Amino acid sequence: MDEPLLLIPGPVPLHPRVREEMAKPALPHYGEMWVRAHAEVIQFLKYAWDAPRARVFPIAGPGHAGLESLCHTFVRRGDRAVVVDNGFFGDRMREVLAVHGVQADVVKSAWGGGPDIDGLRSALRQPTKVVAYVHNETSTGVTNPLEEIVELAHARDAFILVDAVSSLAGLPLPFDDLGIDGAFSASQKCLAAPAGIAPVAVAPSLWESVEPSSVEGWYFNLFIWDRYEREWGEWHPTPTTISSNLFYGFHRALHLVKEEGLEARIARHARAATRLREGLADLGFRLVAPEELASNTVTCVAPPAGHEPASIIRRLREEHNIFLSGGLGPLRGKTLRIGTMGTQAEAGVLDVFLAALGAAL
Repeated sequence: MDEPLLLIPGPVPLHPRVREEMAKPALPHYGEMWVRAHAEVIQFLKYAWDAPRARVFPIAGPGHAGLESLCHTFVRRGDRAVVVDNGFFGDRMREVLAVHGVQADVVKSAWGGGPDIDGLRSALRQPTKVVAYVHNETSTGVTNPLEEIVELAHARDAFILVDAVSSLAGLPLPFDDLGIDGAFSASQKCLAAPAGIAPVAVAPSLWESVEPSSVEGWYFNLFIWDRYEREWGEWHPTPTTISSNLFYGFHRALHLVKEEGLEARIARHARAATRLREGLADLGFRLVAPEELASNTVTCVAPPAGHEPASIIRRLREEHNIFLSGGLGPLRGKTLRIGTMGTQAEAGVLDVFLAALGAAL
């Protein structure tokens, strides 16, 4: 294999049509062509989020720039948040909320298991502004259920903020129908775009809860992004410069999502994950997640007895030019993490990987 094969939990290999966009000469970040592409990106994002009523923003930055924008815009020092934490990125949400001066109370459960629903119900007996929740926990390969969490939050008049970094356009995520209030993702995961753009979605419920003049800050203030889109939209609809190559690559990747169809894309991710899990089981690997919560976008497994994750990762990289990730937190040195997102979620790609993995063992 001449080119490296990234099977890490993002970034993922870029589709040739996206790479073509990235290789073009730089163009202006304003003007007629840019405005047209920006308008299409907004519509494509509404489609990907399944959120025709939401406000959506392509924030230039890593995925957590999306979380920062939601925190800057909609929470205040002294607010209480309840964070549902069953992995590395649940704790990351707590950390980000805490540095914004929010009282972030944690409902914690074991890594590799589902959320503590009874613990959340108990925590919500106190007044709560937001419930923060990771849809797909990349550290453990667990897809957390959404519907019950949203219902519990709304029953106590709390908003729900969702980390959809490794689920947007790969797992079912009907933003409007579920009643999610705010969510963020990352371009380099299931969207299979270049890293550097954080898609954000905000429901009217959350948007209308804040007086724009009360929001401090500028870049991460979503009302600033909204104002530029409204007032400068005919030539410069974003507050700052976004790399034109990055943005046009993102635009092309979203076009491919729409071209494939969201339902078909989600089904492809499910087929790929099933194929991967079956192949790993045949080789003696054990899933960290219970079967009913196993993610279709990131698989976390413990290797067969006598095999070290670091050794497997090294051999695949050196002998086959295939890249995997190791575990995080308490799973570090114990597990492997394999992405099936976007361009990774293809039968041919997984067959190459499983053959190489068998050879490495």
